[in-house]
Amino acid sequence: MQIRAMCVTGCALMLSGTCFGQDATLSIDATDLPRLLLRSEMTIEVPAFEAADGTVSLWYPKWVPGSHAPGGPIENLAGLWFEDDNGNTLDWKRAPGEVCLFMVSVPESLRTLHVRMRYITNQPNTNSRGLDSWGSESIGMISPNTVLLYPEWASGLDWTVESSVRLPDDWVLSSALEVESEDAGQMKFETVSVMRLVDTPMMAGRHRKIYDIHDGDGFAPHRLHVFSEVESAVEINEDVLKNFENMAAESEALFGTAPFPSMDILLATSDVLPRNGLEHLRTTFNIIPLNRLDDPDDLTGWDRMLVPHEYCHAWCGKYRRPAGMATNDFHTPKDTDLLWVYEGLTQYLGELLEVRSGMMDEDEFRWMISQRLRSEKLQQGRDWRSLYDTCAASHILRGGSASWSDLRRSQDYYAEGALIWLEADAIIRKGTKNEKTLDDFIKDFLGSDAPTDNPNPYLRGDVVTALNKVYKHDWDAFIAERVDRSGTRGPLSVAKEIGYTIEYTNEPPRGPNNARTDSLDARDAIGARISSDGTVRTVLLGTPADEAGLAPGMKIIGIDGFTWSRQRFVDAIEASAVDGEINLLTVSGDRLVDTTIAYDGGPRYMTLVRDNAATDVLADIAKSQAK
Repeated sequence: MQIRAMCVTGCALMLSGTCFGQDATLSIDATDLPRLLLRSEMTIEVPAFEAADGTVSLWYPKWVPGSHAPGGPIENLAGLWFEDDNGNTLDWKRAPGEVCLFMVSVPESLRTLHVRMRYITNQPNTNSRGLDSWGSESIGMISPNTVLLYPEWASGLDWTVESSVRLPDDWVLSSALEVESEDAGQMKFETVSVMRLVDTPMMAGRHRKIYDIHDGDGFAPHRLHVFSEVESAVEINEDVLKNFENMAAESEALFGTAPFPSMDILLATSDVLPRNGLEHLRTTFNIIPLNRLDDPDDLTGWDRMLVPHEYCHAWCGKYRRPAGMATNDFHTPKDTDLLWVYEGLTQYLGELLEVRSGMMDEDEFRWMISQRLRSEKLQQGRDWRSLYDTCAASHILRGGSASWSDLRRSQDYYAEGALIWLEADAIIRKGTKNEKTLDDFIKDFLGSDAPTDNPNPYLRGDVVTALNKVYKHDWDAFIAERVDRSGTRGPLSVAKEIGYTIEYTNEPPRGPNNARTDSLDARDAIGARISSDGTVRTVLLGTPADEAGLAPGMKIIGIDGFTWSRQRFVDAIEASAVDGEINLLTVSGDRLVDTTIAYDGGPRYMTLVRDNAATDVLADIAKSQAK
């Protein structure tokens, strides 16, 4: 009977022996992780025909699943050596035009290639944050893709690796790999395909506590592994834990089956590691700030969304995967045009789990949808760039834009994609008189017959077919209008479908816990959003702020003859209904500029208003489905 690699305490984990059928071994030395260094040693079996021409080609993982980008952090390699069986150093060079492909000069007789690597952690590139390795004095994260190579001839699902890890003293480790043997503190993990190894991050540190959040009865067992640099922080508040248990129960009701034999959720609550997360099939990697697990009221927004989102990816993205992203290696470019499903549907499903599990209440769910609709209404980049193009250009959009970001757009397939799936849910409910919902589509499209490591790829047509199985509708036209076309304002028709209308008010609408909308967000009025210090954050083209010459980065230092303050800005907008203008003194670079905004509309805020003549579809969607 195999035991799980859940606890490694004060030990050195090294390879011992070999495993029949393996193609490579990987030994990771993490003892210097507190100093932000990782080391590894590999042995790679080389078929005779591959060495015959005197060159062996090896790839550093470039297109790592989950990043949707050629973002393998090869720039952090700080040492690379190749040797033959006799310890002779072998020469190498990079392939012309491809920094991730190494060509090693080898003797024709070579049968085993030895590789040593050294890697610098904690300095990700724009697209490697979630797939990078991280270290600190008391907690760290090991992503195997950062310290391994694989041969060009390898098939990712068939090429196998036996791996091990050596930790700093007094550290423990969690992962979804099983332990094959243990000898005097030396532990060797099961031999798995390189695809599965790269899909299995390892979280380690001095302090950890494991919680069972689903016993696996009729589903799959779920464990939550909480790490922190602070010992007391691994103790979860009872209500927070209950919500995680509810999440697992709601996922059973939503998906019906699991594509994994068990789920190990790795969660760090830390102030020494940055917010972070990435999806995997049998596990998830999550980092949120310290003490967020002390009270349900402390776990909000992005921090609360992270675990349900990455967890739902096990079904949507890892098991069911767009065909263009289901490559059998880590160097073939991926076709990301279906990210509105991969990420957009996952965003929606994660939010369903949040509200149905009690992590988020119904009022906040409604508020989130209203703010998302407002963002779509104000999204000017859609005039030229379709949602489809944000998918196709995903990895060049991740870094954001310092100014005019609404014109360039970002990775909008998350939020806008979620609205598409919300609207689809509403259409199905209405068309079937609530006999069917998107939940039925989820069970059919994302459901699995049994746990598997192999993705089940799909095309856009498969999505349409699966939707039509639940409810006959012109889904092709529905998708084309919302995904393919530019020049529209996104899926705003969803408001009517869910039983609401879009209206405008002169009072800031109140959000969760009676909190007001940011009074400095005047995009619905003058077309600008201002920071608390007076810095202009956003300007919409064709609005009074634009026509007055305001631009992102300018700073307002005076209003109507007085120095800047939040209240004076709010008062000036209110007074505009009488005065017909707002007079500002701004700083633009090294110049002081008098700016007059011609505007007489007063305060104006978009809000989502309940249509009492229609069914409250949002309320129905938010209801718990767990038995």
